[in-house]
Amino acid sequence: MSDKNMARRARVEITFDGVDITASMLPYLLSVSYTDNQEDTADALQLNFQDTSAIWLTDWLNQAVDAAAGRGMAIQGVIVRQNWNSDGKDDLLDTGTFELESVTCSGPPSTVAIKGTSLPFTSQIRQTKKTKAWEKYDLAGIANEMAGANGMVCMFLSAQNPFYDRVEQYDSSDIELLSQLCHDAGCSLKATDKMIVIFDQSDYESKGAVKKVKRGDHSYTKWRLGTTTADTQYTSCRVSYNDPATGKSIEGIAYCEDYDSSKKSNQQLEVSQKVGSIGEAKELAAKLLRLHNKFERTVQFTFPGDPALLAGLNIELEDWGGWDGKYIITQAKHTVNASGGYTTTVNARRVLEGY
Repeated sequence: MSDKNMARRARVEITFDGVDITASMLPYLLSVSYTDNQEDTADALQLNFQDTSAIWLTDWLNQAVDAAAGRGMAIQGVIVRQNWNSDGKDDLLDTGTFELESVTCSGPPSTVAIKGTSLPFTSQIRQTKKTKAWEKYDLAGIANEMAGANGMVCMFLSAQNPFYDRVEQYDSSDIELLSQLCHDAGCSLKATDKMIVIFDQSDYESKGAVKKVKRGDHSYTKWRLGTTTADTQYTSCRVSYNDPATGKSIEGIAYCEDYDSSKKSNQQLEVSQKVGSIGEAKELAAKLLRLHNKFERTVQFTFPGDPALLAGLNIELEDWGGWDGKYIITQAKHTVNASGGYTTTVNARRVLEGY
């Protein structure tokens, strides 16, 4: 608990390989940033220090890099928000475990940036190129086997779980193959804190908003709204498959919510992929249509630091004209500076309805 009379502030607690270095690093700390991504990109933790005395450059960094060589150094961070609402309470954001990815020194003035990643480079799932055939496996089976072989846990939350007679892995890492299989199946993939998570974005989009952002309500310090037409203009998607064993053709079509068959500008996404039924083809078509259309409207907001804002959660926009509606957070970046200031910047895309 914090003192109710103290000014609100945030602090960070950092450990390297289980050793608490918080007290040692504080005199040099410039900022700590935790980036939480919803899918495809690994989460990241970055520590920035001033090094005018060159103690990091000439001593501490050599020890850290030598210790991490060949096995990876574990970095853990916790953000503590103190008396933020003048109630004497503390809020915690445990960022999880990261592996040392890179160290960058620059100047003048002399600074050091230490970056950790949630998908370890020392793990074979990211680094090792393999050539292998997977026979009679479903997607969940492949994901669980890959996770287990690399000391990770798999959470398979997707209703879509295609079965494969044979999958060819040719000179690619496990995570590259798994990412491609998930995209083909219309699923999303996230790697975080020694865990692989495969999920359906529509399940998260259907949840309620954790925060409402009304124009002019002073809940934010910066904002940016945008649109894009690149790869977001498909009005329908057709999935088709010709079974070579039976000669049977299977086809399923999904349409966007405001589909108008009379429009000459309609564009259809064509996908040829193995499916077992018309229902399965329609379900996959709907998922792939969402995948290609989901970034039509995007927003970015910077808020006073909020540990509750994380990737995969929803926010609601009000009084923003054509950008009104529910948005799912695709990235949340939490930054604490040396003076105890704390901000959270979120990137989000509008939730797609009617798919």
